[in-house]
Amino acid sequence: MSVVIACIIGYLLGSIPNGYIVGRLMAGVDVRTVGSGKTGATNVRRLVGWKGFFLVLFMDVAKGALAVLLARWLLPEPNYWAQAAAGVFAVVGHTWPLFLGFRGGRGLATGMGALLVMVPLAVLVLAVLGIPLVIISRYISLGSVTGSALAPIVVLLLVIFLHEPWAYFVYTLVAALLVIAMHKDNIQRLLQGTERRI
Repeated sequence: MSVVIACIIGYLLGSIPNGYIVGRLMAGVDVRTVGSGKTGATNVRRLVGWKGFFLVLFMDVAKGALAVLLARWLLPEPNYWAQAAAGVFAVVGHTWPLFLGFRGGRGLATGMGALLVMVPLAVLVLAVLGIPLVIISRYISLGSVTGSALAPIVVLLLVIFLHEPWAYFVYTLVAALLVIAMHKDNIQRLLQGTERRI
C-alpha cells in the first residue's frame, strides 16, 4: 500500500506542467506549439530565453525531489522502494501529465531531482561529467542522453561500494530508460548531424 501511495504522490507532482505555466505567463504561448513541442526547460528556452530555462529547470528538479521527500516523510521507514516508486512516477507524470492531456516533457530534470534526494553524490558525479560535455558540444540533448546512460552505472557503483539501497539503483535504471526513450528523436538527429545546438 505504501508503494501505491508513493506512486500516486509522485505522478500527481510530476504532472504539474511547469514549462507550460511559464510559457503562458512569460510569453502567452503554449510551449507545446513551438520547437520540440515538449514542456521541458530546453524548449521553454526557445520561447522565453535563459531566464525561463532556469526557472523551469529549478521547478522540474524540485517536483522530482519533493516526490521522494514526501514519500520519505509520509510513509513508515525504511521505505526505499516507496521512494524509488515515487521518483519513477514523478518522471512518468512529467512525461505524460494528467493535467495537460498527457503531453509533457522528457523527464530528465524531474528524474535528476528525485535522484538528488536519494543519492546526491551520484548527481554530483553526473553533473561533473555531463555539464562540460554540453558546454563543449553545445548539445543539451547529448548531455542528457549521456548522463542518463551513465546514471545507472554510477549508482550501481555507489550501491556496491557505499552500500546505497538497491531500490535506488532500480529507480535510476528505470528512470534512465524512460528518459532515453523520450530522447529518441534527439538521438536520431544527433546521428544525422541535424540536432539543434544551444
